[in-house]
Amino acid sequence: MSKESIASIRRILEIHHVSQGTIRPHFILTGPSGSGKSFNITGLCDELGVQMLEVNCAQLTKEGLSGNSLSKALAGLENVGMNPCVIFLDEFDKLFISGNSNSDLAHESTNGIQNEMLKMLEAGTTQIYTGRYGVYADVSVDKHLFVFAGAFNGEPDIDLDRLRQMGIKTEFLGRVGLTFPMEKVKLEDLLAAVETSELLDMYLGIYPDVVRDTVVAEVQKCIADNYEHNTLGYRQITTLLHQFFINGTLKSKAKKPPVFTRSLALPTPTDMFDN
Repeated sequence: MSKESIASIRRILEIHHVSQGTIRPHFILTGPSGSGKSFNITGLCDELGVQMLEVNCAQLTKEGLSGNSLSKALAGLENVGMNPCVIFLDEFDKLFISGNSNSDLAHESTNGIQNEMLKMLEAGTTQIYTGRYGVYADVSVDKHLFVFAGAFNGEPDIDLDRLRQMGIKTEFLGRVGLTFPMEKVKLEDLLAAVETSELLDMYLGIYPDVVRDTVVAEVQKCIADNYEHNTLGYRQITTLLHQFFINGTLKSKAKKPPVFTRSLALPTPTDMFDN
């Protein structure tokens, strides 16, 4: 994401937070897979102390059909109460883009979900599933900021006109009229993120004999070697750290699984430890 986009989104979140949710500049976040859409929004929300609820739109089905409906996906709002919240709807483009390279309207089911979202934006309330069969509860969403994110076929410089051509309703864009593009995460940013990874700190807490610099160096090398093929973005760091500590290395699998006690020692290789 460009510095300009980061600054604008930070300002939006600050305005929403300081106004106690009375000002809600909903926006659409575009960018290819692995560009850090979720990562950046989550980080900004954490930094500003703003609550956030994430919804994967690719898994949603129209209300009344079997599957994960919008009312079920938003069930977490029951714990938010009247506090302002950022609702991050990832893979939003899956609701109206059919396939990976065209802009035909998707199936009636996913098109119906877009209608449900539009109704929610207009009404300021929505129904959430309580967990009991057939029982729903009305919750207010008039203090929540909605962020709609997607790859949008990887197209650069997407504007409102292009979004309309792709299948987003004009009425929807009238309520969510801001767009911000994101680019693939820079290699230097990925390498820097390894060194500040919270997951790395947690792993080192249970593997006290492992040399931190060894882990960082091996993960960074793997990221650099595979940068051109990285579609996971910052999530690649999580994957590599899990592989490292579970397998004992990124190069080969450990022959024996580690046994958990209060602290752990990796079975191989020996050059990860202090002499």
